[in-house]
Amino acid sequence: MRHALFAILLIAGTAPAQMKKFLTKPLVIEDQGSFFIGGVPKVTNYATAPPPNAPGQAPAPNQIMIGQMYVQFEIPQNKKRNAPPVIMVHGSSHTAACLESTPDGREGWYPYFVRKGISTYLVDQAGRGRSGFDESVINEGEATIRNGDQSKGLAMIPSVARITDNGAWTNWFGHLIPQGSTILTGTLIQHGDPGDPPADAAIHGSGYRPAYPLTSVDAKVASREGALGPAPSGPNNDFALEYYKQLVPNSEVTLPGSTCSTCDPKEISPANTWTPEDLATLVEKLGGAVVATHSQSGIMGHHMVRILKERGHLDMLKGLITIEGSCSLPNSGLSAEDFDNIPYLALKGDYTATSPVCQTTVDAINARRAAGHGTAKAEYIKLDELGKPIFNGTTHMMMLGTNNLEVADVILNWSDENIPPRVRSSKKH
Repeated sequence: MRHALFAILLIAGTAPAQMKKFLTKPLVIEDQGSFFIGGVPKVTNYATAPPPNAPGQAPAPNQIMIGQMYVQFEIPQNKKRNAPPVIMVHGSSHTAACLESTPDGREGWYPYFVRKGISTYLVDQAGRGRSGFDESVINEGEATIRNGDQSKGLAMIPSVARITDNGAWTNWFGHLIPQGSTILTGTLIQHGDPGDPPADAAIHGSGYRPAYPLTSVDAKVASREGALGPAPSGPNNDFALEYYKQLVPNSEVTLPGSTCSTCDPKEISPANTWTPEDLATLVEKLGGAVVATHSQSGIMGHHMVRILKERGHLDMLKGLITIEGSCSLPNSGLSAEDFDNIPYLALKGDYTATSPVCQTTVDAINARRAAGHGTAKAEYIKLDELGKPIFNGTTHMMMLGTNNLEVADVILNWSDENIPPRVRSSKKH
């Protein structure tokens, strides 16, 4: 009995394996939580698929919600005086997870901004991640095909795209060589490896590496344990990045699109229909906010500005930050005049070319300021032109890079210099 008791105490006293700390130091918050915003009800006969034992059963009408947006937030206990809240929006094939922490377990922009005294809100784009998507369009298309109208049914089912693992690699971290090969016949190389195209070497120099946690890999994935399909030719570790687990399908294509009479083109995609609408509503709900977008969501931020303008609430947007995304004003039905009183920042790292559209937008906004028509400053910050080694190799996914907090400081410092303090208190949610 004594031996059994000793064994129980020994087991109970054995400390479980602990994960490393993600935060740089303790984070003190006043409040945190999540909620949904926006969306509309949809009554459909195809909310669920018919049971397999009754394929001919007539579908029943049901109501579902579509177009809503998931929001999570943290409010710091020690708030920066009169600082407006910040809303962060992820890009294609991602969710808000990319803003929470890094693939190698370091502090992300979300807690870092809160640590700096900024109330911070993250969203999953409408139709993506925790915001959900509209499964009824897929079910209805499949039902139409089963009922004999294949061409009509196929046309109803949207094509769902995503960023692939090797697609992320070749877009941001390196190349697949030789040119024209596939992952089954070619080899992944990192920027700075032998075999880099001459154009890369000419731009970045020899030995230039992505500032990204490319050594953070899942050993089981690298060994192809449980893998489906043929094995890529390698290197295995390059196909096993922890980062790849964040990538999800762009399921917002299941939502309906819209039209905009002032936009060019006038047909608006589902992605640029629902998230901008929900973002505008969130800005209003918060009583004003700064919005920071990334990549695919860059143009969503601009459509959000248009919607706030249409609602007469343009003054509630305290700043717009576009990180390696589209800055097009005509596409979103805007003009430089709309930013007379809205500070505007475009930001890029090393691996993305300078955007002529972003430069044109920034120049147009500043031209009005120079002519005395506006007070807000626009700026296009190119990290590769700052002359600071810490920014060498900054990739498109800069919020997850090894220098992610230094990049965050660039955004925070710009905000301090250009975003006026709030003059009135705001509603939280």
